[in-house]
Amino acid sequence: MQLFEKLIEYPEAERLVFESTPRLPVEETPLGEALGLALAQDLAATTDSPPFDNSAVDGYALRSEDAEAGRVFGVVDEAPAGRPAKRSVGEGEAIKIFTGGVIPDGADAVVMVENTSGWGEEFELKKVPSPGDNIRAAGEDTRNGDVILAAGTEVGAPEIALAATQGYGSLPVYRRPQVVVLSTGTELVEPGTRDLDPGEIFDSNSYAIVAAALEAGTDARRLYAASDDADTLRAAIEEALETADVVVTSGGVSVGEKDLVKSTMLDLGVEQVFWGVKFKPGKPLFYGTRGETRLFGLPGNPVSAVVCFDLFVRPALMGMMGREDRRRPRVPVYFERDVVNKFGRLHAMRVSIKRTEKGWLAESVGAQGSGLVSSLTRADALALVGPASDGIPAGEPIEAIVLRQEKLLS
Repeated sequence: MQLFEKLIEYPEAERLVFESTPRLPVEETPLGEALGLALAQDLAATTDSPPFDNSAVDGYALRSEDAEAGRVFGVVDEAPAGRPAKRSVGEGEAIKIFTGGVIPDGADAVVMVENTSGWGEEFELKKVPSPGDNIRAAGEDTRNGDVILAAGTEVGAPEIALAATQGYGSLPVYRRPQVVVLSTGTELVEPGTRDLDPGEIFDSNSYAIVAAALEAGTDARRLYAASDDADTLRAAIEEALETADVVVTSGGVSVGEKDLVKSTMLDLGVEQVFWGVKFKPGKPLFYGTRGETRLFGLPGNPVSAVVCFDLFVRPALMGMMGREDRRRPRVPVYFERDVVNKFGRLHAMRVSIKRTEKGWLAESVGAQGSGLVSSLTRADALALVGPASDGIPAGEPIEAIVLRQEKLLS
């Protein structure tokens, strides 16, 4: 029978994961494929943006010194977007212009068509513009050579838009981690394939973990659900180690006779960093390395697997991608009633949260069993209760890890 050599505290386990996680190589990644990755270096503007003075509206470009309400202007040319006018603007003249059109020589204001008598070869001015009205000046957004995006910035839709305005077709980012996920256990049945026989359960863990890894911005896939047969298990883990930056298993890392995952990992050259954390849910968590590959053996209970992924694997993946937001937000929360901790270790308690005049009020989502998957759908955060205390008195603030960041905006 295996025994845990030494249980370590949650902060120590988190530190060991952080310190041993390397950043992945930098790749020039096409603009359309960089979403969710982090810039490996500062990105500088290649040109002024906008590159020329242009109109912010549809209307007429004219000289503001000529502008008088009721004056009639003659239209001498037009300037649609992408085709500058051939004429300059003289006294009493105007050029029809559309949004994005180049401001013609001589003009220093654009009047909206709504403030004139309408489109035509001439028009009457209804409202007098001031110099610079409705003109977007060259360089008012960015200047050539300025840093527009700092290293470490997560690439989202706005960042892609900004890079595109500067002509970048690719971005220098840390590459996306390759994650392989396996579930172990002969009791597992693939969802949607058949009904359960006595003693069987549907494999939910691998689907949940792949989804969480994809949500974190990685390339993740299920290899297959391996059995408890030692040879089958060894072949599955070996294949995963050869193809992934991060291998995640669930189940088989506790102390039972059928818990073969840990020993199989060690046989395949994985170096153990730690095994066992004073933490609920997730005591039998295993973490090891082999070369540049990181391997996490998560507990088999569904809640334990998902929580351990979120607190240990997700931050490691973020670190590999150079993301500076690798830890989820944390806020102080309080309970209206005393909370008892019967476990003698840190308890990541699933709670809902809401903002009150006193701060963030936490409320247990109900029973905290490690197999109660539905509780995850009701949890906004994990309130960190313990580890040394017997519980938390009502009203006393403690730290909580926010799982649903949209709650912070409510």
